Amino acid sequence: MSLSLGSRARIAWPGAKSADRRPSLAVPAEGARAPDPGGGLRPVSLRFRDAALERRYQREAGAESVAGFRITTATAATMWLLAAAFVPAGTPIPAERALPVGLAMALFNALAFAASGWARTLDRQHSIVSALTGVNSVVILWFASTGGVLAGYGISAIMLLFIFGFVSRTGFVFAAARSVVIVVAFAAFATSYAGRGRMLVDSFIFGAAVIGVLVALRLLEQSRRRVFYQEIVINEQAGAVRVEKQRADALLLELLPPPISARLLDGERTIADEYPVVTVLFADIAGFTSIASRLPAAEVIELLGRLFGRFDELVAARRLEKIKTIGDAYMVAGGLFEPLDDQAVRAVDLGLAMLEVAREEASIAGGIRLRVGVHSGPVIGGVIGRGKSAFDIWGDTVNVASRLESQGTIGRVQVSDATWRQLEDRFEAEPCGPIDLRGHAPVETYLVTGRRRPGLS
Repeated sequence: MSLSLGSRARIAWPGAKSADRRPSLAVPAEGARAPDPGGGLRPVSLRFRDAALERRYQREAGAESVAGFRITTATAATMWLLAAAFVPAGTPIPAERALPVGLAMALFNALAFAASGWARTLDRQHSIVSALTGVNSVVILWFASTGGVLAGYGISAIMLLFIFGFVSRTGFVFAAARSVVIVVAFAAFATSYAGRGRMLVDSFIFGAAVIGVLVALRLLEQSRRRVFYQEIVINEQAGAVRVEKQRADALLLELLPPPISARLLDGERTIADEYPVVTVLFADIAGFTSIASRLPAAEVIELLGRLFGRFDELVAARRLEKIKTIGDAYMVAGGLFEPLDDQAVRAVDLGLAMLEVAREEASIAGGIRLRVGVHSGPVIGGVIGRGKSAFDIWGDTVNVASRLESQGTIGRVQVSDATWRQLEDRFEAEPCGPIDLRGHAPVETYLVTGRRRPGLS
């Protein structure tokens, strides 16, 4: 269902079957005319051109106006009861006429008050109020005319009815219709009134009141409907902003570790921290350049996507943190944001699991062979970049882990002595003695051969 707002705007409920759904405002194309700020109102009736939008307005504004409807009808009923007592005391109208008319009209208005449970839309409320006002006006004019007080009290009583019209904020069309009835009735009684000459001023005041009330109610309804439509636009735009923010936040959570993204969302701009004890793992596909040269680009991307996707699952299962991928290299750290007494155990267990995944993928491109290097120590971590922010870690620990991988043995996990001391009771390894790492002093290393017991327990 779509709601055309004149020729300028469209409001649509995707897949809606009921007008209860919230509308969504379509953004006009570049160069198109801006949406009508009033939502596309008909010039005479002031109703929305779009029928579904009008129905929504009827329901929501009707719920808001029901209190005014009840006040109007209850007050009218009370005023007629009071009139039954006060009119005979202040006018020539006898009590035997005032009392039954007052009671009958009080009952008539009370019945309208009782109909408030049915009058849930503006049209229903305004129909009842307009009919009520018309009947009240005719009775008042008849009452005042037959009692000889039309020029004095009759016009004042009609003015009260106009005031009630403002309380109920009667729609312009309904106000115009009832005004016609009141004007005709007034003209009929005024022309037959014995002192016609004295009715000139009253007629002028009455006419001015009718015109003033109609103009005021028209402006009031225009304003009310425009505010209603603009609230829809504002709420829709605010909802769109919320959705986009949620998408941006979700993307940030995917690109950065949750603790880091949370700090950025809180407004922190410079993030640089020292982490005293971290275990860093590097994994790299040996001979990947040769593999990539033999495969189409799409197959290369599919291969890395599938392989790294399985690595991601292994990392998440061990509560480690994936830092980044660089081409066919994969970098992980443990102990950054969550204290883990067995971070080195988890990292080496991850390395062995990654080797097993690589062996399972051996049928692809002639086989996938990994080298893995692991080292433990302090690092510095932070967010770099403005437009495309990324979390990274630096320091000697990172460099050593990278060298252990690049100078390691294909199909094996090579660890430093600093890492081995944390897991020697959990794994078996072959000591390789000190090796010279590029740009670093010799480091005692070990090649892990397997687990002493399965899993991390």
